[in-house]
Amino acid sequence: MQKSTSLKYQDIMSKSFVSVLCLVFIVFSVGVQSLYAQGSGTITGTVVDKASGEELLFTNVQLEGTSLGTSTNELGEFTIHQVPAGDYTLVTTYIGYNQQSIQVSVVAEQTIEVEVELEYAGVLAQEVLVTAQASGQMSAINNQLNSNTIKNVVSADRIRDVPDVNAAESVSRLPGLSLIRNGGEGQKVAIRGVSPQYNVTQVNGVRMQSTDRDDRSVDLNMIAPNILSGIEVTKALTADMDADAVGGTVNLKIGKAAEGFQGKFSLQGGYGSLAETYGNYRATGYLSNRFFNNKFGVQVSGFLDNNNRNSDQVNVGYTLNEEDVLVDGFIPIDLAGVTMRDRVTDRQRTGGSLVFDYQFKNGSLIFNNFISQLDGESLLQQNQFSLNGNQWSGITEQTESKNTVYSNALQGDFDFGFLSMNFSVSNSVSKQKVPHHLQMQFQIAQNAAGFSTPTLENPVESTWNNLLSSAEVIDGPTDRRISRFETLLRDITEEAQEVALNFNVPFSLSQSISGIFKFGGKYVRNFRDNDEEQTFTDPDRNPRGEEFLALAKDSLWTDFGFENIDRNLGIRAFLFEDPDYDVGDWLDGDAGISDFFFKGDIATANEYKELAERAGYYDSEPQESTQRDYTYERKLNAFYASAEVNIGKYVTLFPGIRYEEFDFDYRAFEVLRWGQYYLDFDSEEVKDDEVGGENWFPQLQLRVKPTDWLDVRLAATKSIIYPDYRAVSPYIYINTFQGPSMNLGNPALQPALADNLDAYVSIFDNKLGLFTAGYFYKEIENLIVSSDFRTKDPADINNRYVISNTSQTAVSTWINLEGTSTVKGFELDWQTRLYYLPGFLKGIVLSANYTHLKSETEYPLQTTRKEGSGPFAPTVFIDTTRTGRMPNQPDDIFNFTLGYDIGGFSGRLSYQFTDNILVNTNRTFRELDSFTNSYRRWDFTAYQKLPWLGGGLQAYVNINNITNTPDRSFTSELQLLSGLEYYGRTVDIGLRYSFE
Repeated sequence: MQKSTSLKYQDIMSKSFVSVLCLVFIVFSVGVQSLYAQGSGTITGTVVDKASGEELLFTNVQLEGTSLGTSTNELGEFTIHQVPAGDYTLVTTYIGYNQQSIQVSVVAEQTIEVEVELEYAGVLAQEVLVTAQASGQMSAINNQLNSNTIKNVVSADRIRDVPDVNAAESVSRLPGLSLIRNGGEGQKVAIRGVSPQYNVTQVNGVRMQSTDRDDRSVDLNMIAPNILSGIEVTKALTADMDADAVGGTVNLKIGKAAEGFQGKFSLQGGYGSLAETYGNYRATGYLSNRFFNNKFGVQVSGFLDNNNRNSDQVNVGYTLNEEDVLVDGFIPIDLAGVTMRDRVTDRQRTGGSLVFDYQFKNGSLIFNNFISQLDGESLLQQNQFSLNGNQWSGITEQTESKNTVYSNALQGDFDFGFLSMNFSVSNSVSKQKVPHHLQMQFQIAQNAAGFSTPTLENPVESTWNNLLSSAEVIDGPTDRRISRFETLLRDITEEAQEVALNFNVPFSLSQSISGIFKFGGKYVRNFRDNDEEQTFTDPDRNPRGEEFLALAKDSLWTDFGFENIDRNLGIRAFLFEDPDYDVGDWLDGDAGISDFFFKGDIATANEYKELAERAGYYDSEPQESTQRDYTYERKLNAFYASAEVNIGKYVTLFPGIRYEEFDFDYRAFEVLRWGQYYLDFDSEEVKDDEVGGENWFPQLQLRVKPTDWLDVRLAATKSIIYPDYRAVSPYIYINTFQGPSMNLGNPALQPALADNLDAYVSIFDNKLGLFTAGYFYKEIENLIVSSDFRTKDPADINNRYVISNTSQTAVSTWINLEGTSTVKGFELDWQTRLYYLPGFLKGIVLSANYTHLKSETEYPLQTTRKEGSGPFAPTVFIDTTRTGRMPNQPDDIFNFTLGYDIGGFSGRLSYQFTDNILVNTNRTFRELDSFTNSYRRWDFTAYQKLPWLGGGLQAYVNINNITNTPDRSFTSELQLLSGLEYYGRTVDIGLRYSFE
C-alpha cells in the first residue's frame, strides 16, 4: 500500500464537493450576517411527560410553516437559533404522545424560554398506561426518526428493564445485524452481512480498540449492558464519522447523572444446563447525583458476573473422491475424520464507569471513564480420528486469558449562539493477555494405525457418529504415547490517543431555508504491540526432550514411574491419564457416546512442564515465538466539512466531504527454518515505514418528510477498509526444510474502497408505531482476502524473497481482489404497541424485523493440469477466480419479540433466526467450502414489581436458549455436517432494586 492519491474520478468528485461546500458556506455567511443586521432571537426550552415530569428525549420541535426546527437532546432540552422576530406556532411531536402546539413570540436579540408538556396517547379514563417496554420502544423510534442519518437504536429503558447477558446480545435484535457466537453467547456483530472487522465500535463516540489477535474487530461480550444508557447503530456515514465503517458504527452510550439522587442495583444467580451448575451469578450497581444547583454531576456504575460456558463439540472432516462421477454437479465427498471435544469454561466479567460532568450556562464538560475486563479459564479434552492411515491423536489443554478494554475521555460541548463547538480528548486501550496456556499432545506410538472399525464395511462412506460408535482405539500399555508439551504466552496491547474538534455554524437565509454548516477534524495516533512466546519439550524422538526425560527419570521425578521404554518414542500415555474426568452427557446424548477414549491429566502435565522449565529444557519455538511478533503505529489526520440544509418544512439536505491521510510504521520478523530442530532457525527484525495513503470521502444524504406520517431518506456515501494488522505486516516465514513454503504479510496491500447507496421509507403514527422498509447496495473495490497458491515467480510476492525457480513454493498471504465485490439487500422493521386494544390486550408490545442479503465476490482459484502424458509429465498451476458470497453474510435474518406489560408485570418472548453464513472458501474446490448452519433461538425474560421498599423492588427471570439449540456448521453446499456444538440453556433468577 504505497502512498498514492485516490482514483481520478474520486479527485474530480472531491473537488466538486469542496467547491460546492465553500460556495454554500460563503452564501450562508452572507445570509447570516444579513439576518443578524435585521435582528433575530432564540427559542430554548424543555419537553417533558405531563404526568411524570420526565424529560422526553429526541422530541421533534418545529416552527410551523418554516424550515426552523430541531429535536431535544439527551436531557430533553432544545434550542432554535436565528429565528426572525415575529409570532410563531411551536409544534412538538413525539411518537406515542399527542402532538402539542403553543404560540411563541420572538423578540430580536432575546431568548424565549418555554416548557412543553406532552400527554401520552395511551391515557384512557385518566389511567396512564406508559409501560416499561413501550417507553423503551417509543424512545428508540423517536431517536431514529430525528436522526440526521440512517440508524437503529436500543434505548436505555429496554436495556435496564429487560437485560441481556452482554452488549452483543442487546444489539443483535436490530434489523440487519447478526451475531458471531462463542460459547453460547454473542461475541461480535456483523452489520448487513459485513464482517465485524469492517465496522467501528465506540463508547460515547470514542473508538474502542481491537480485541482480536489479528484483525480490527471488537468483542462486545466483554461489556455488561447495565452500564449503558443506550446503543446506536449508524448504517449510513456522515462526513464527521470515521470512514472505515463499511457495515456501520456501533456506539455504546454511557449517560451522565440525572437530577436527584438515584440508584439501581441487581443481584442474580443462575443455572447452566450443560454443566448442571448453579454457580452463575451477576451483581450490578449504579449511583448518580447532582450537586451545586445541579451544575456538577457524578455517576458511577459497576458489574461483576461469572458464567459457565461449557460446550460439547464435534468437528467432521471430509475429502474429495475425485475418481467418482459428479453428483448434481459436485465432486463426491468422503468422510476423512472426526474430532471430539469437551470444553469446560468459566468466564468472569468485571467493570464499570465513572462519569463527571459540569454544566455551564452555555455548555458542558464531561469526563467519561470506562473499563471492562473478561477473564476466562478453560480445560479442553480432545480425541481425533483420521481415516488416512487410521491415525488417532488428541490433546489436553488448559488456558487462562484476560482481555481488558478501557477509555478515558474529556469532552466538551458549548453553544455561543452564532457558533457552537465540541471537542474530545481521549485515550483508549485494549489488552489481550494469555498468562497460561499449556497443551499436552498424545498419539499412537510410531504413527502406527491407532484404531480399527470392525463393524464398518467402508468407513469413508459412513457417518461421523457411526465412526465414533464403531472405533476401537489400540489400548496396549505402550501403544498410546505423550508426544509434546507446549506453552503459549501472549501479550497484546493496542492503544489510541485521539483529539477531535468540531464547529457548527447555524444559518437562516429565510424562514424557508435554514440549517447548520459543520466543519472540523481529528488526529489519531494508534499503537499496537504483539508479543507471543511459545516454548516446548518433545519426549518423542527429539534429542533435547529425550535428554530431559532421562534426567527426570533418574533424579528429578524418580517416583513417577518413568522407564527406559518412555524414551525415544514418547511417554506412555497412561502415566498422564485422568480416568476420573467426567465428560457428562456429551452432545446432549445425541451421539450415543458416553465417554472419551483418552482424557489427559492436566495437573500432571503442569508438573512435567515446570520441571522442564527449572531444568532448562523447556525451549523456545522460534517460528511461533517470532512470526506473530510486531509493533504497529498508525497516524491519521482527518478533516471534514458538511452542511445540514433545511428547505421548507419537508426537505433536508446533508452534503459533506471528508479527507483522511494515514501512514503505518511496522516492525516485524523474518524467520527462516532449514532443519528439523529448534536450533535450525534464524530470525532478524524487518521494518516498513513506507505504508500510507490519502483518500477523499464525499457523503450526501437527503431526508424528505412530505407528510406528518412519512419519512424518506436517501444516502450516497463512501467508506474504506484498512488492511488487518497481520495482513499488512512485513513479517515473512520461510520453510526450506519442508515444502518449500512461505507465510508472509503483504505491505503492498491497498485499502478497499466502498461506494454505498441507501434508500429508506418510514411510515409512523401513534397506532401503527413505526414501519420502515429500506434498500442498500455496496460496491467494494480491492477487497482484501487471504490467499494460498504455488509459484516459482518472486514477482508474485513483490520480490520480497528469492524463491526457488526449480520447484513450486507454497505461499500463504493476503491479496487485493481485482474484481468488484457487491453487497445488497433490503430491511423491513415494524415496532408498535397495542395500547388502544380493549382489556388486557392493551399491554402488548410487538417488534419484528426481516433482512434479506445477497453478496457476490470473486475468490482466487488455482487449478492444476498436466502438460503431456506419462508419469513424468510436468504439472502446471493455473490462476483463475470463482464467484461466491462474502464471508459472514447470511441470506436472511429475522427477529421477533412479543412483549406484554400489565400492572407491575413485564415479560418478553424473543425469537431469532440467522441463515447460514460462508465461513471459509477452499482455494481449489467449492465442494470443501465451510458454512455455518442456520441458527434459531428462543429466549424469555420477565420481571414483577414487588410491594416493598417503596415499589422499587423487582424479581426477574431470564431463560436463554430455551430449546437448547446447538451451533452447527457444514461442509459444501451439500450440507455435510462438519461441526456441532452444544452449550445448553441458562436460567437466571434475581432481584433488582431502584430508587429516585
